[in-house]
Amino acid sequence: MLRLSTFPFKTLKTQPKVSDNRSTSILLQWGYIRQCMAWAYEFLPMGHKVLRNIENIIREEMDNAGYHEMLMTILTPRELWETTSRWDIPEYFKVPGWGNSEYRIAPTNEENVTNIFREFIQSYKDLPTCVYHIQKKFRNEKRAKSGLLRGREFIMKDAYSFHANIEDFEVFYEDIKKVYMRVFDRLGIGADTVIADADGGAISDKNSHEFQTFLTIGEDIIVQDSSGYSYNLELASGIADTKNTDEAKKPMEYIDTTADIVTMEKMAEYFHAPLWQCLKTVIYKTDSGKFFSIVIRGDLDVNEIKVTKFIARKYGEWFTQATEEDLIQLGTVRGFATPIRDARLPIENYGDESLMSAHNYFGGSNALAKSTKNVNIEDLDIIEFAEFNEPIEGFTSRNVPGELLTFRRACEVGNIFHLGEKYSKPFGLSFSDENNETVSRVEMGCYGIGVSRLMGVLAEYFMTDTGIAWPESVAPADYYIIVIGEDNIERAMTLAKELESQGKSVILDDRMGGKYGFWQKAADCDLWGIPNRIVISPKTLEKWGYELKKRTEIEGKLINF
Repeated sequence: MLRLSTFPFKTLKTQPKVSDNRSTSILLQWGYIRQCMAWAYEFLPMGHKVLRNIENIIREEMDNAGYHEMLMTILTPRELWETTSRWDIPEYFKVPGWGNSEYRIAPTNEENVTNIFREFIQSYKDLPTCVYHIQKKFRNEKRAKSGLLRGREFIMKDAYSFHANIEDFEVFYEDIKKVYMRVFDRLGIGADTVIADADGGAISDKNSHEFQTFLTIGEDIIVQDSSGYSYNLELASGIADTKNTDEAKKPMEYIDTTADIVTMEKMAEYFHAPLWQCLKTVIYKTDSGKFFSIVIRGDLDVNEIKVTKFIARKYGEWFTQATEEDLIQLGTVRGFATPIRDARLPIENYGDESLMSAHNYFGGSNALAKSTKNVNIEDLDIIEFAEFNEPIEGFTSRNVPGELLTFRRACEVGNIFHLGEKYSKPFGLSFSDENNETVSRVEMGCYGIGVSRLMGVLAEYFMTDTGIAWPESVAPADYYIIVIGEDNIERAMTLAKELESQGKSVILDDRMGGKYGFWQKAADCDLWGIPNRIVISPKTLEKWGYELKKRTEIEGKLINF
């Protein structure tokens, strides 16, 4: 049991403001965590108990599914990362060793685990298999923020599976979705957690699936419709809302303007027009020196994930945004670039589908302070239309005609990927099949849950005016025993030991003194979100018992010893 009379950690009188969410301030104020440095937190005893309870739920569900727990190193050798050409990723920390040796502090463990299984996968009988571990990870996040929700040091459960063929992988992939949802159900957030399609990022060149819990402070936006469609905004798709397409198209005109209208906002202000009626042109340069542009409605953002996939199919190359010097060489200028047919610029221009939702745009004319108005699609040198935008409020579903898409903020709590042979091939994984023939393709998947992030999500999700109403499954203790009067400590300890013999965890508030009256102790019980409060006092003992009150009840009831 935890006896508060020997507990050195105190709550703070006020909430420190160190993050963009209130739950982090609460976790700091009530002694769950302390900030060691920016975006790195230490877990004090109360926080550590919550963290371990979250871990245990994850561990139980992974074990019940037949997956095998192990523990890999945090410090990893450079040669493993060079095998997969991932050594130079800037968000992943490197550290020097003796001489010329260098190591990586693990941000994830695809390389480690694949290297290990070179030894253990020999036959088709060794497949499928899945291993996992719960370990600290380190990433040099540019966007580290929001307390436990995004840090440079964090705790993650990462799992890795190996399969003889894609059919076996696909069955496993659907099964692990169910395992994850059981975890989130047990944590009390399942009803507000969805599985959303997302980009594979640096881990996989295929799409992934994210488990997103709806929170108003979430940094992700999930786009949905009533068909079951659920996508992260980065990959979401919709039909642009129509604007002025009922107007007649007017002849394009060249006009003199001013040199400072180089942003969409300044352009809209100058022309007294809505943003959607302004043309946005973003010019890029491929690795081989080809130039292309994306032309889009001015109120929309270019989604570079979509552009990357389009250009990979088109050119098979990577690209960067063109510099101002590049634009000058091309015969245009920043802020006024527009693919007017008359300009005949050496650029391949691709138009976003949203351009078809409006008429009579304002644009540039490829010279400083020179603009155009009443620009329409036929005035533009567009060679192909595709979807390059991030949808916004007002877009409609592609699956349910006429239905508006919904947009909700959410926080990612888990992510699963199909890796294919991205890692198994460089490491030379192979196995012998039923006919003793060598099969050189091993399908892989990886599966992560942010353990420490989950603590931040749960704190935000279950936050109340008086504390954090943790689900019973993760609360720091099952019972909080308030002792009034030193003569009653022994009786309280006997009850605590009895509860512990039943597998319950107990906090014994045996603090004495003038400032530790009933109301102070009751307030601390609420602050720490303990689901069951017991009071042992002279008053209850007069009736040969103690008072038991559940957090969800207004009044307690007397229980006889």
